[in-house]
Amino acid sequence: MFAQKFNKTVFTVNTKGFTFTKLADLYAANGADVVYKLDGLYISRGKLGEQPIFICEELNQLVNVPAHLTDTAKKILADAEAVQEIKDGKVGFTIYKYESHGRDCYGINFVDF
Repeated sequence: MFAQKFNKTVFTVNTKGFTFTKLADLYAANGADVVYKLDGLYISRGKLGEQPIFICEELNQLVNVPAHLTDTAKKILADAEAVQEIKDGKVGFTIYKYESHGRDCYGINFVDF
Protein backbone atom coordinates (compact mmCIF):
# COMPACT_ATOMS: atom_id res chain seq x y z
CA MET A 1 0.00 0.00 0.00
CA PHE A 2 2.77 2.45 0.90
CA ALA A 3 4.68 1.71 -2.30
CA GLN A 4 1.57 2.27 -4.42
CA LYS A 5 1.04 5.66 -2.79
CA PHE A 6 4.55 6.97 -3.07
CA ASN A 7 6.36 5.25 -5.94
CA LYS A 8 6.37 7.14 -9.20
CA THR A 9 3.81 5.89 -11.71
CA VAL A 10 5.47 4.70 -14.92
CA PHE A 11 3.76 3.97 -18.22
CA THR A 12 5.84 1.74 -20.48
CA VAL A 13 5.02 3.48 -23.77
CA ASN A 14 8.13 4.39 -25.73
CA THR A 15 7.43 8.02 -26.63
CA LYS A 16 10.64 8.56 -28.60
CA GLY A 17 9.72 10.35 -31.80
CA PHE A 18 6.31 11.42 -30.53
CA THR A 19 5.29 15.00 -31.27
CA PHE A 20 3.33 17.38 -29.09
CA THR A 21 -0.12 18.46 -30.20
CA LYS A 22 -2.92 20.61 -28.85
CA LEU A 23 -6.52 19.61 -28.26
CA ALA A 24 -7.50 22.38 -30.71
CA ASP A 25 -5.46 20.74 -33.48
CA LEU A 26 -6.95 17.29 -32.87
CA TYR A 27 -10.43 18.79 -32.76
CA ALA A 28 -9.85 20.72 -36.01
CA ALA A 29 -8.57 17.58 -37.75
CA ASN A 30 -11.12 15.06 -36.44
CA GLY A 31 -14.08 16.82 -34.84
CA ALA A 32 -15.83 15.93 -31.62
CA ASP A 33 -16.89 12.35 -32.34
CA VAL A 34 -13.48 10.65 -32.22
CA VAL A 35 -12.53 8.65 -29.14
CA TYR A 36 -8.79 8.69 -28.50
CA LYS A 37 -7.20 5.87 -26.51
CA LEU A 38 -5.28 7.08 -23.45
CA ASP A 39 -2.05 5.08 -23.09
CA GLY A 40 -0.55 7.08 -20.25
CA LEU A 41 -0.17 10.52 -18.76
CA TYR A 42 2.21 12.66 -16.82
CA ILE A 43 2.45 16.15 -15.40
CA SER A 44 4.74 18.60 -17.17
CA ARG A 45 6.26 21.43 -15.18
CA GLY A 46 7.16 24.55 -17.14
CA LYS A 47 7.25 28.31 -17.04
CA LEU A 48 3.46 28.48 -16.82
CA GLY A 49 3.18 25.90 -14.05
CA GLU A 50 1.94 22.34 -14.17
CA GLN A 51 -0.01 20.86 -17.09
CA PRO A 52 -1.11 17.31 -17.87
CA ILE A 53 0.20 15.54 -20.95
CA PHE A 54 -1.72 12.58 -22.38
CA ILE A 55 0.19 9.82 -24.21
CA CYS A 56 -1.58 8.59 -27.36
CA GLU A 57 0.41 5.75 -28.87
CA GLU A 58 -1.85 5.23 -31.91
CA LEU A 59 -1.23 8.86 -32.92
CA ASN A 60 2.45 8.92 -31.88
CA GLN A 61 1.56 12.12 -30.06
CA LEU A 62 1.75 13.72 -26.66
CA VAL A 63 -1.38 15.78 -26.15
CA ASN A 64 -1.24 19.01 -24.16
CA VAL A 65 -4.28 19.05 -21.88
CA PRO A 66 -5.61 22.21 -20.18
CA ALA A 67 -3.95 23.11 -16.89
CA HIS A 68 -7.31 23.10 -15.08
CA LEU A 69 -7.18 19.28 -15.36
CA THR A 70 -3.93 19.03 -13.39
CA ASP A 71 -5.67 18.07 -10.13
CA THR A 72 -7.65 15.37 -11.96
CA ALA A 73 -4.45 14.03 -13.53
CA LYS A 74 -2.75 13.93 -10.13
CA LYS A 75 -5.68 11.98 -8.68
CA ILE A 76 -5.49 9.50 -11.55
CA LEU A 77 -1.74 9.02 -11.06
CA ALA A 78 -2.28 8.44 -7.32
CA ASP A 79 -4.96 5.80 -7.94
CA ALA A 80 -3.44 2.37 -8.67
CA GLU A 81 -6.72 1.03 -10.08
CA ALA A 82 -7.11 3.97 -12.48
CA VAL A 83 -3.50 3.62 -13.64
CA GLN A 84 -4.01 -0.10 -14.27
CA GLU A 85 -7.16 0.58 -16.31
CA ILE A 86 -5.15 2.95 -18.51
CA LYS A 87 -2.38 0.35 -18.86
CA ASP A 88 -5.01 -2.26 -19.76
CA GLY A 89 -6.33 -0.07 -22.60
CA LYS A 90 -9.70 0.60 -20.98
CA VAL A 91 -9.62 4.42 -20.99
CA GLY A 92 -10.10 6.96 -23.73
CA PHE A 93 -11.17 10.54 -24.14
CA THR A 94 -13.14 12.79 -26.45
CA ILE A 95 -12.60 16.48 -27.09
CA TYR A 96 -15.24 19.16 -26.81
CA LYS A 97 -15.15 22.83 -27.75
CA TYR A 98 -16.58 25.68 -25.71
CA GLU A 99 -16.34 29.46 -25.60
CA SER A 100 -14.92 31.41 -22.68
CA HIS A 101 -14.42 35.16 -22.59
CA GLY A 102 -14.90 35.40 -26.35
CA ARG A 103 -12.39 32.74 -27.35
CA ASP A 104 -12.56 29.09 -28.29
CA CYS A 105 -11.39 26.65 -25.63
CA TYR A 106 -11.17 22.85 -25.56
CA GLY A 107 -11.74 20.25 -22.88
CA ILE A 108 -11.93 16.49 -22.59
CA ASN A 109 -14.38 13.88 -21.39
CA PHE A 110 -13.10 10.47 -20.34
CA VAL A 111 -14.58 7.39 -21.99
CA ASP A 112 -14.58 3.78 -20.75
CA PHE A 113 -13.69 1.12 -23.33
